[in-house]
Amino acid sequence: MLPPRQVLLLAVFAGGLVFTAAAAGAAAENEAPTGAADSTAVALPEVKKLFANNCSWCHGAYGMTADKGPRLAGTKMTEEEVRQRIRHGKEGYMPSFGKVLTEEQIRAFAKYIKSLTPAE
Repeated sequence: MLPPRQVLLLAVFAGGLVFTAAAAGAAAENEAPTGAADSTAVALPEVKKLFANNCSWCHGAYGMTADKGPRLAGTKMTEEEVRQRIRHGKEGYMPSFGKVLTEEQIRAFAKYIKSLTPAE
């Protein structure tokens, strides 16, 4: 059983994620295609907005700094490992987002995270 604090955090995440996913879907329906080869790709501003709403609770400065969770910039995880972590979470540390985010959003998050370069 999770400690009460983690249960509360998961409840907050779940509520925010449901709202964010619905808002993201509605926003995506109203956007015109960008003309890119992959018209299903999530645009960087959309990824950053989703990140701010879902991930910045623990990963500071859009993943550039550690907070409650680790800094994501410069992660040694592969892009596939990042997708798996987002999809399935890490027990006791990070909630699973696989039932809240679409596969397209998970792929976009992983690409975004792997593109981050530490400021060191």
